[in-house]
Amino acid sequence: MPRRAAAWLARGFLAAAACSSVAWGATTLPVFVDQARLDGARDLILRNVPVSDAELGDLGPLLSRVAADKDCMPAIDRSAAVIRLRLAENALASGDQVDARMDELDAAVRKSLGCAPADPYLWVVLFWLRNTRQGLSDANFDLLRMSYRLGPNEGWIVVKRSAMALAMLDALPPDLSDAVIAEFARLVKTELYTEAIDLLKGPGWAHRDRLLAGLAAVPQRNVDILTRTMADIGYDLDRRSPAERRNPERKSNDRIDEIARMPPEARARP
Repeated sequence: MPRRAAAWLARGFLAAAACSSVAWGATTLPVFVDQARLDGARDLILRNVPVSDAELGDLGPLLSRVAADKDCMPAIDRSAAVIRLRLAENALASGDQVDARMDELDAAVRKSLGCAPADPYLWVVLFWLRNTRQGLSDANFDLLRMSYRLGPNEGWIVVKRSAMALAMLDALPPDLSDAVIAEFARLVKTELYTEAIDLLKGPGWAHRDRLLAGLAAVPQRNVDILTRTMADIGYDLDRRSPAERRNPERKSNDRIDEIARMPPEARARP
């Protein structure tokens, strides 16, 4: 009898565990499905793939449910905020539903940061959003400072952040403008040349002298690769021709030959 009771007890326990597992799966499966749908759209947006309102239309009800849910779901909340960003950008481009989309983006970003405040990308998004709606202010600059403090070396964030910051470099306070210059130098130092070149020939071109001056502590080899590549695509940074840049000793050798052919009295002239 004791053995039979123990067997029935074990069977009951296993049955209860199985039922609990089934119930847990039935409860959480929709969450995983929702997260997968949101994550797929988020990844496309973060890779700068154009995504239209029509392509995001099926996610509307899900985004509304996420916004209404007061519980913290960090991964889902972050994906929803990124999607709201693209919807807001699409609205700005079309001029339709701008205020409503901006409100939704603001709420989504604040909800995500409220659950996971150490997200440097969303601090950049919030900085962009507040500047777009309210203009530059000391309070908004603090949002950008948070992004630099929390994510100083994340390459994909650096490119997006630097592109925006370089476009307003003259309006930034000294500590932030210095951070932008230092961030560009880190790109070159870590040999992220494609990203550095895109920034330099884009929003950084108006500030190229300052950006190049900020490379003083970067290995000269890295700086030479940057300037040579820029010259090869038509951007002259140091007033040398592409041929001279590829053969740095050529100009010096040509000058030595020229001096050797000069008469002695001419060589002595200053």
